[in-house]
Amino acid sequence: MKTRSPLRILALNIRASQGGAGRMAYDLHHRLRSAGHQPRLLYGYGSGIAPDPQVAEAPDIAMIGSRGVVLANHAAHLLLGREVLTAGRRTLEEAVEWADVIHLHAAHHWYLRWATIIRVLRDSGKPVVMTAHDWWLLTGRCGFVGDCSGWKRVCGECGSRRFGDLPTLFDRSRTVRRDRQQALGSLSEQLTIVCPSRHLARDHASVLPGLKILCIPNALDREFEEVLNEASEASSRHGHLVCASDLASPGKVDPMLVRALAAEPGVSLGLIGRSNPFRDIAAVDHGEVRSRATLAALYGQARGLLFTSRMDNAPLTVIEALSAGCYVLAYPSAAAHEMLAQVGGRCVQSPAEALALVRAGREATLYGGATHAEVARRARRIWSGSAMLDAYLRVYDAALGVANARAAA
Repeated sequence: MKTRSPLRILALNIRASQGGAGRMAYDLHHRLRSAGHQPRLLYGYGSGIAPDPQVAEAPDIAMIGSRGVVLANHAAHLLLGREVLTAGRRTLEEAVEWADVIHLHAAHHWYLRWATIIRVLRDSGKPVVMTAHDWWLLTGRCGFVGDCSGWKRVCGECGSRRFGDLPTLFDRSRTVRRDRQQALGSLSEQLTIVCPSRHLARDHASVLPGLKILCIPNALDREFEEVLNEASEASSRHGHLVCASDLASPGKVDPMLVRALAAEPGVSLGLIGRSNPFRDIAAVDHGEVRSRATLAALYGQARGLLFTSRMDNAPLTVIEALSAGCYVLAYPSAAAHEMLAQVGGRCVQSPAEALALVRAGREATLYGGATHAEVARRARRIWSGSAMLDAYLRVYDAALGVANARAAA
């Protein structure tokens, strides 16, 4: 897609290349640059509150956080339920002044003071795009809401949930939610909110009816997509995978299913992720796989991926596995229902069904009998990185058109 002229696009996120939101921001950054635009990416911090080594040599990507600011904000959040400092404020303000469009990904996790970034954006008068990777904009604390429905009303019902992510000693979520959404309203003329899934977009529209809310799906990153395009379909597939950033997370991984699968005669199980708590079972521990080629190869050789998380809203793990032709056996959730339906699939109804399908080698029945190759073809069309780029460029252009019309009025 051609735009009027090269755009200067500033992206802000907690991470540069790590985590789901970071990977999307990082990939979009490179796709924009390859398309002739001028992107910049400012990020809070990498693992260990340190610079992300993967972007160390990139002149248009910079870390603005510091250990002192992050730790101070973490302490403030524990006591007050909100951050009190903004990292690299001068760098941030200069970058906002430079940009045509500001694209804010995740604003939480202790590197930005919400009131400060809202004031900087409002004072700039520039178009603002916020990608809502989770429910944080709708709540007074949480990125992932689980089975809580308090956010639909006023929050303030956290109880022991306040000790989860993001932890706070006192439940101030009612006040924080109100202030957060008032701040969004103050940006309404400048703001477009983008959600990576339709169910998340519906949730945002129900709570923020006066704001512009769109859906642009997450997508395959360039490196993973290139590996898939070069690979040929495996003549035979063997084994099943469990993949999570943290294999010890009870919200992401069902340990009972993992152990049941490992105990099945003739079932080969591979584990991808850090903090593996299953070292006492018969499973191959692949560890944390950072190589995109290695990950694509693992998916491309496996029959199925067991996806037991009910927390995620548009997981890249599912996108990548399906695009490599790996059947995903997912527990029911709004995200899994939406994503699998797009490739003609459905969720398993229970852990027992997942185990039975693996035992019988009948995973294809979840996809109406579609072959691995057919599932991959459908998935690559839906979650194309070039389609995501075109969609965001349309959003940027439309937002600039509104801003220019407002300035001319």
